[in-house]
Amino acid sequence: MKKMGLYIHIPFCIKKCHYCDFVSITTVSLLPDYIEALIKEIQLKSVFDYQVDTIYLGGGTPSILNSDDISRICQSIKKYWQVQENPEITIEVNPGTLSHDKVLSWKTLGINRINLGVQSFHNRHLLQLGRIHNETDVDRAIHLLKGAGFQNIGLDLIYGIPDQTIDEWKKDLLQALSYHPQHLSCYSLTYEPGTLLYEQLQRKKINALPDSSVRQMMDILFQTMVEHQYDQYEISNFASSLRFRSQHNQKYWQRMPYIGLGASSHSCIENKRFWNCSNVAKYILNVFNNCDPIENSENLTIEQQIIEFIFLGLRQKDGIHLQNFELNFSYCFKDLFPGVLRELQSAGYLDISSDRCRLSDHGKYFLDSICQKLVNAL
Repeated sequence: MKKMGLYIHIPFCIKKCHYCDFVSITTVSLLPDYIEALIKEIQLKSVFDYQVDTIYLGGGTPSILNSDDISRICQSIKKYWQVQENPEITIEVNPGTLSHDKVLSWKTLGINRINLGVQSFHNRHLLQLGRIHNETDVDRAIHLLKGAGFQNIGLDLIYGIPDQTIDEWKKDLLQALSYHPQHLSCYSLTYEPGTLLYEQLQRKKINALPDSSVRQMMDILFQTMVEHQYDQYEISNFASSLRFRSQHNQKYWQRMPYIGLGASSHSCIENKRFWNCSNVAKYILNVFNNCDPIENSENLTIEQQIIEFIFLGLRQKDGIHLQNFELNFSYCFKDLFPGVLRELQSAGYLDISSDRCRLSDHGKYFLDSICQKLVNAL
């Protein structure tokens, strides 16, 4: 039976972070009805002839849910979907929302992977990012999780924050590594339209770090991960060993099937994409009225599939598998981009072998522009 991932979107937060453009709200009065609608959608959508091997509770802030709600979601999935034995089950966690009872209940429910949104160990940057937690909360959260027996804990960090110094970024990395996490995700701050940080940037209330400083932080990140023997299996993701790579996220990067449930969630099955409505109240109403909450869908053209294959492939350590490309599209990758590939390889941006095309160490700094150059040559 084919495998697939299941994504569950919990669009509720105690407070909206200043950099976040994901669909999330602070109107927690809608939460009880949302959980009821989500349980109903879990049942309604359980028609796909796939076996679920990864489950990801994302948001928003799934960790604000009480233990009973998390239990109902997990039990409903296991009741209505074909779930393999011991699937990878991840929950995104805000360090300021944990309790001893919550952590123990997650362990009992079979949740076995934690994604902890640390972002920084410096309180001034946490405040600037709009986070509800502080450095002390992070330490407490990690000890709670380890004390409950979790052995697959990932930490998220952000760099390139306004006024962040190189020394502060080094300290953030080393502090994170001192906890010996199984996984690290490190993202350069982006200013997304509609966010408070974007507005502050436009009004010149803050200044973005110079590209040279962000590049230096990337240098430090890549070097530090090599020194501590973490595997950079995706441009922003590092695992302490092969078995601690995010199985669920790899489904996105490797174009494998996944279904999203909840407001604004996206799904992809056999090159067809579809997504639920983003408005939480509308989502609840649709499901309660037995209407499918899907807002729109599209069948990806061959050109769209090739573009996606390139962008996602080059993000990964393994790069683009040339035989897989030809099997998928009936084109030889090297024949499709002969001049551009020679140019990028000669400039030291790409490593190309008989079976792979991947970013060089130098090329990792220029992922977007490299991908765009290839796309423009289509």
